[in-house]
Amino acid sequence: MANKSNLSDCFNILNRNSLEWYVNQYSIPTSLNPILPTKDTTIYPFVPGKIGLYTQMFDYCSYRLPLTKFLVEVLMFHEVHLSQMNPFGLAKVCQFELACRGLDSDPDLDVFRAFYKLNWSSDWYTFEIQKKNACCL
Repeated sequence: MANKSNLSDCFNILNRNSLEWYVNQYSIPTSLNPILPTKDTTIYPFVPGKIGLYTQMFDYCSYRLPLTKFLVEVLMFHEVHLSQMNPFGLAKVCQFELACRGLDSDPDLDVFRAFYKLNWSSDWYTFEIQKKNACCL
């Protein structure tokens, strides 16, 4: 099982057919140049110019590429790479964004931060609800 302390020991297990299935199933734009890493390539350290993704992010969190600007803004603010996030934490970002869009509003990082905080949870980062007495200014 992958965790943040052994990312350099976790290797690619996809084959060409699996990659093609993910590209087709999740409508990954070919303009993003998805590539199949070699069997000895690890997700960390990251390949320059590429973003390593776990297939579970598509299977369990329903993430799609390209990533939304809001998700990228949240990750950049917290200085966390997508592959360091727990899928449930990513789901909270997605749910927040969908709720904002459902209310005909653009998601806002400051509002998100009023409700959620970044937390370390069993080898991964996740977002948890802020304390109820936290100020929303």
